[in-house]
Amino acid sequence: RREGGGVRDREGPLAGLLIAPAVIYILAMIGMPFVLAILYSLSDATTGDPTLHYAGLRSFRAALADPVFRTALGNTFVFTLVSQVIVILLSRVLATALLKPFLGKGLVRFLILLPWTAPISLGTIGWLWMFDSIFSPIDWILRYVGLLGTKDAFFGLQTNMYWLGVPGLSMASVILVEVWRILPLATVIQLAGLSSIPKDLLEAAEVDGAAPWRRTLMITIPLTLPIVSI
Repeated sequence: RREGGGVRDREGPLAGLLIAPAVIYILAMIGMPFVLAILYSLSDATTGDPTLHYAGLRSFRAALADPVFRTALGNTFVFTLVSQVIVILLSRVLATALLKPFLGKGLVRFLILLPWTAPISLGTIGWLWMFDSIFSPIDWILRYVGLLGTKDAFFGLQTNMYWLGVPGLSMASVILVEVWRILPLATVIQLAGLSSIPKDLLEAAEVDGAAPWRRTLMITIPLTLPIVSI
């Protein structure tokens, strides 16, 4: 054998060789479409004529001048901010609870992960049925507990909520479905972050008399912030 060994014995070339398929896949599936999206946005290409002719920022100015686009953009910011805040808070609560030993922990983990493993098509059909303007089981439960359909009900005298027909309710409905879908993955990520915190660090803080809220603010949150940012 030659001195220094072959490619398999050198860490640098071997690492690049092993990571190359993943890099090529990301560039082909994400990088190229992203570049094409930028090029198309700066051109006058259409579905009928995909030829690229530079048009500058004309498409952006036309979009920003459209009131429908501005409304959609505002709704997108509201949807993203509210849903992500709810997901982060709920996933932290669930991850903290799952760190503790209790009876039926495996079943709870299974139920939490179930929305993430369920096919999107089945989830869509199920939620459309639950938000139906006439046969919604959510409306039935609200009527059954007296929160809907009576004079003194919390949601008023109406018998149905029309979840997807009223602007405020439709936004809340879409946020609810998004939280239901993303919460399992966020919980797993948060659980991994909390599990990576050294126990001796938390035990030392507890011995020093740090209250639970102080341990959370000074140790848990700073150490898991890179994980939460994902």
